[in-house]
Amino acid sequence: MFGEKHSLIRFRIIFFYVTVITVFLVLFLRYWYLQTVKGDYYYKASKENTLRVISLVAKRGDIFSLDGEKVASYKPALNIMLDRNRFSKKRLKEIALFLKITPSELKKRIKKYRKIPRYVPVPIKENISYDFLSYFEARKADYPELFVDIEPLRYYPYGKLLAHVLGYIGEPSVKELKKIGEYTFIGKSGIEKEYDDILRGKNGIKRLIVDSGNRLKEEKVIKQPVDGANLTLSIILPLQKLIKEKLGDYKGCVIVNNVNTGEIYALYSNPSFDPNVFTSRFERKKLKELKKAKGNPLLNRAIRGRYSPGSIFKVAVSFASLEKGISPSTSFYCPGYFEYGNLEFKCWFKPGHGRLNMYGGIAHSCNVYFYNLGLKVGIKGIDSFCKKIKLCEKTGIDIPGEKKGLLPTPEWKRMKTGKPWYPGDTINLSIGQGYLLVTPIEVARFVSFIANGGKLVTPHFLKNPKRNFSIREIDVNPAHIKVVQKAMRMVVTGGTAVKLSFLKVKVAGKTGTAQTISGGKGKENNSWFSGFAPYENPQICVTVIAERGGHSTDKAVPIAGEIFKFFDQNRELFQ
Repeated sequence: MFGEKHSLIRFRIIFFYVTVITVFLVLFLRYWYLQTVKGDYYYKASKENTLRVISLVAKRGDIFSLDGEKVASYKPALNIMLDRNRFSKKRLKEIALFLKITPSELKKRIKKYRKIPRYVPVPIKENISYDFLSYFEARKADYPELFVDIEPLRYYPYGKLLAHVLGYIGEPSVKELKKIGEYTFIGKSGIEKEYDDILRGKNGIKRLIVDSGNRLKEEKVIKQPVDGANLTLSIILPLQKLIKEKLGDYKGCVIVNNVNTGEIYALYSNPSFDPNVFTSRFERKKLKELKKAKGNPLLNRAIRGRYSPGSIFKVAVSFASLEKGISPSTSFYCPGYFEYGNLEFKCWFKPGHGRLNMYGGIAHSCNVYFYNLGLKVGIKGIDSFCKKIKLCEKTGIDIPGEKKGLLPTPEWKRMKTGKPWYPGDTINLSIGQGYLLVTPIEVARFVSFIANGGKLVTPHFLKNPKRNFSIREIDVNPAHIKVVQKAMRMVVTGGTAVKLSFLKVKVAGKTGTAQTISGGKGKENNSWFSGFAPYENPQICVTVIAERGGHSTDKAVPIAGEIFKFFDQNRELFQ
């Protein structure tokens, strides 16, 4: 082996030292050059260039009606963004004047995003016009803290027509922001909220470097956005338009659904609202006005309106009597009134209907017949059957916010009022009055149960992507269903809904005229109708309530007639 003093070993050692010294010398000289010679240049560049991290907003999925129309989409919106790293409070008034808003309003808009990291630019003026864009571009060099960004803005082309079905989107709360993990608009009600996880998608990230003149120096997409998926609903747009037209200025709602699957072809609640208002970040005044507006347009009466069902409930009492073993041929005499003790209860038909069995009682909606029948069944029998068919319980419809009705019982009354249940309470309940309350969607499910032969279907809008909705078979005697179906057909052929007998399609149904809570002389009643068609092979259920619409034949029945006529003439749309 060579010794340490060998010339080859010594050469290698010297070479190593020289190499190390040379490398460090080059690094030192480069560091000196950058710091001393070019120091001022790079310092100035670092001050003039700004890094911006921009969120690439994912497009929400489009929503389509059953007939292929886009009912929720998007349009490009131009927003003025604020780079808070460059922003100085001293410039607040100047920037507000430039943006044509008040300094206090600008301050509110900036404060709104205090929970968002400072390096993320935020919008302070949204959906600007092209005229304002030209105005901005001509002066943007004087406002390095501002720039323009494009985002997809949710757009509802049919406005009020589908507001209670589609719902609306809005900015997330602090709690929602933590849950979804990114700042983006989310569904706040209706279909938008129910299927937000499908519609929303995932935002991307883009990095920008700009100089002091707001000129782009470098742009790089860090993460591509993933757009949300599309949805198709069972809504038939021409039918929805027809319902809006026929309901007119009346408060109330109309529901049209498939009796076998639960698919909802139309749902319109009036008054309505324009969901496009909610896509604005800053129009809080309009939102406050909407919440205080006359008639409560934000209330979806189909799922949150609780009404006395009136004579619609007589069908449930009939079912309960059949379940208890009372024959449909059992008859009672109606002289136009009913006496119980020292109390007198009137029939809506003052001359009286004479002697009627169940078929006649339902067809002519005789109060006296049901006063007698209700007492014969008893509150326990009525309560038991209603619980069996889930009446006055939530239906599980696929839009959030559903309320359930109220099925009064002796226990409920004692707890609520401290008073016992009297026979008079049963008498009132038997004709759908008293404490009893239902929602229109509950009525629609109940009548669909009769039409389809004893199945409780879950009402829903989603057609695609596919999702399984509950269809529950209820243990009822098929013969009882046939009795009620036949009686509801007689309502149309010679009873209270005889106006519908002139339609080409055979309809069965039940009318209802229910007192309003205010009641009293001169106050009109709520007008009800719920029925199904075709009678031989039921496919659709139509449920109508017009608040203060008078007698059922004044408003609800004519509206239902127009809908059944539309169905008969456009059956291909209901496939």
